[in-house]
Amino acid sequence: MTDFRITHEIHQTHPDIRERLTATTIEAINESSARSAEDAARVLRHKLGEIGVQMSDDACLSAIERIRSGKQLRFEIEEVSETE
Repeated sequence: MTDFRITHEIHQTHPDIRERLTATTIEAINESSARSAEDAARVLRHKLGEIGVQMSDDACLSAIERIRSGKQLRFEIEEVSETE
């Protein structure tokens, strides 16, 4: 399973971040169902940016391909390390 790690600080600011990520991802998938995976990834990246979450193009594409192949995503909350 692909894990998308969300930093602890974002979770502190937005306690419902998992639900928002899930809802936003579903919305992006529904909006872009007839588009190519690359276009759908751009839609997802834009939608996530609207809720303050930045994800790379590659990660968005991976998420789209994973969902379209019937697999699940799991968003994991973790604390930011001192080096970040």
